[in-house]
Parts: sequence; C-alpha cells; structure tokens
Amino acid sequence: MYKTLDTTTWKRREVFHFFRKFDDPFFNVSANVDVTAFFDFCKKQHLSFSLASLYSSSLAANAIEEFRMRLVGGEVRTYDKVHPSVTVLHDDETFSFCYLEMQSDLVSFVSVGRERIDEQLRTRHLEPGDDEHDKLHYSIMPWVSFTAVKHARRFGREESVPKLVFGKIFEENGRRKMPVSVEANHALMDGLHVGKYFELFQEQLNRAGA
Repeated sequence: MYKTLDTTTWKRREVFHFFRKFDDPFFNVSANVDVTAFFDFCKKQHLSFSLASLYSSSLAANAIEEFRMRLVGGEVRTYDKVHPSVTVLHDDETFSFCYLEMQSDLVSFVSVGRERIDEQLRTRHLEPGDDEHDKLHYSIMPWVSFTAVKHARRFGREESVPKLVFGKIFEENGRRKMPVSVEANHALMDGLHVGKYFELFQEQLNRAGA
C-alpha cells in the first residue's frame, strides 16, 4: 500500500525539482557500523548474520519516510512498508536476486529468508523485478572492506529504490566493524536522512546484541 505525495506543498519541493533534472541524481554515502555485540548475538542464537543484518537494516530504513518514497510515473509515492531484496551467489560464481518480505520479528525473518534463498539457489532465475517499487536493493560483498561503492546505472528511467551494500567485517581497536554503502536518489532524500539511517541501524544492532 502507498499514498501519493502532493509535491506542490512538500517542504522539499524545490530540491525535488532541482535534482529531478539530473541525469544521475543518485548520491552515495559509505560508513562503518559496529557489529561486535550483534555478531556474538547471532553466533550464540545460531542465526545467519547476513539475514539478521538485512532485517535490522530494513527496520531502520522503514522507520525513515524518505527511504519509503519512490518515483513512479511522474508521481512520488510513499509506501507503508518496503522489503529487502538481496543478491544470491551461486556455486558457479554467477548471481541472481532473491526477494524477501519483512516479518514480525528477527527469528521469523531469518527462518523464512533462509527458505527463500535456498529456493532461489535451486531455481537460479535472474528476475530484476523492475516493477516492484516497495523494495530495498541489497548486495553483500564479504570479500572487501570497501570505502566506497559505485553502482551500475540505466539512464532515462525513474530509478528511486535505495541501494545498500554490506562489506567484509574487519577488526579495529578490538571491535568488529562492517562497511555499509547507501546510494539514494537526491530528489527524494538528503544526506541528513542517510545519517538518520546509520544512527537507527546502529541502534538496532546494539539493541539486538545487548
């Protein structure tokens, strides 16, 4: 479900129209989150760290209205809830996309998510899902503790789904940290909103690991 935003009264209307003219209005922010306690929590509870991180990240994103906004057919839609999709790596080093749904709790999400990923590993269909706007596009890159990410881009389209990437966990001063990249359409959100996401994501990680 979604509601259509009246952009004529939107406080960001001038910024919105300014960035809509850009060929590539996306901006990227990469930063590290502390996963020390969360990593130990997942290990003790026998939970997939990757799926648990997806859930915690998606909870944070859903709490911020701008992360639920999408450009569709010239209008701005605000979805009630958005769901994570994630790249799945196959044995032959190719990948496909797996579409997950938010659940009422972390354990349920990890359980259902594991089933969906196992199914995707069997079917191996590359289904872009371009018409599904209530999504958050995730990639997991556990080989590199990156400092920045550049995504492939198709111009001439109203792309507005945020793209998030998790990188390789590394140790710093006795703490485990994970790089996270967020790419978002500047017509719909600003650095302030990405900053809020990182704050909320960190809070989710700390809360689960407490």
